[in-house]
Amino acid sequence: MKTHVLASLCLLAVVGLPAHEFTDLQGRKLDAEILAASGGQVMLKRASDGRAFNVAASTFTAADQKFISDWADANTKYSFDVTYTKKKLNQTRTKRGAVTYIEETWMYKINIRNRQPTAIGDLRVDYWCFRREDSGKGKGSARIETSGSSKVDSVLGSGTATVDTKEIILNKQELDGGFYFVNGDSAIQSDGMGGFALRIFDKNGREVYNWATKDDLLAAAVGKTESIGSKSQSNASQK
Repeated sequence: MKTHVLASLCLLAVVGLPAHEFTDLQGRKLDAEILAASGGQVMLKRASDGRAFNVAASTFTAADQKFISDWADANTKYSFDVTYTKKKLNQTRTKRGAVTYIEETWMYKINIRNRQPTAIGDLRVDYWCFRREDSGKGKGSARIETSGSSKVDSVLGSGTATVDTKEIILNKQELDGGFYFVNGDSAIQSDGMGGFALRIFDKNGREVYNWATKDDLLAAAVGKTESIGSKSQSNASQK
């Protein structure tokens, strides 16, 4: 079997399980130990001669396919690196008297790298994006601006999946020179990007990883995601 097929399998178990009697759809029996399982494939080690080989899980009975699936759920390990960039999508400027009103549309491009050498999949990435709003150039407390969820079907070993967040709307006001607000506010009022938090779940809904630009954002990143500030759709792509 080609090396690149074997490389797409899930992680090897640290400690192997005792041999299991598998039955294929023709009724033939095989005593073997599972070494890895992912993406509908399973790597078995035959008990009779120790030979390892790769085979489709669908080769076996429904009971054995469930056994393989349960093994994969119990033995899959997750480890990620998260990086991101901010992307400005649009800007509009409207002048009213001495005040210029600016609306900017931004998003986060989140890169999630699989640190393991083998493929993983069936992930759900939930994210919450925050905005800082005050009269001091966006240095106030952060609040949730928008949130969303993105499905990641598969990430290759050492590969990267990219999730684009929904849009984040930032509002700014600038006074012309020589003017000031009578309430004493700064001549420049500006929202700011407040960071984001994400939680990654496996196919059974178990949280396997979380990350945030600042640790205190995770406390607010709970519950069902929903759009608060934007209606655009999130997406996931593999790099």
